Amino acid sequence: MEARPREGDERGGTVLLVEDSDVVRNVVANMLESGGLTVLQAPGGEEALALARQGGAPIDLLLTDIVMPEMSGVELADRLERERPDVRILFMTGYAEEAVVDEGILGKHRECIGKPFTREQITTRVWKILSS
Repeated sequence: MEARPREGDERGGTVLLVEDSDVVRNVVANMLESGGLTVLQAPGGEEALALARQGGAPIDLLLTDIVMPEMSGVELADRLERERPDVRILFMTGYAEEAVVDEGILGKHRECIGKPFTREQITTRVWKILSS
């Protein structure tokens, strides 16, 4: 069963999606939007931070690839958390999730999902994080 926003929750959720591959970013954005989420997209860390600083929409969750050129997803998460301490983090990785956990990057408000994933897997995971 797919996790969805709670009945009467009009706010929904806003995800800042950061992925350097345009194709992957667009596919994941479509998955999230079809699951009832608002998605802000950025191809890299600096662009993501600039979007976050514009302050227009709240950002409930950062969904970022871990390995990206110029700024890693971990560095981006660290920097964004300094500015928005309540933001939740969901890393995406093509590597084994166990390797990421062993590296110790997960902590408070941080989780990881392995790629590839289905629309149901990602939307369920995001709504579960947002509702916790």
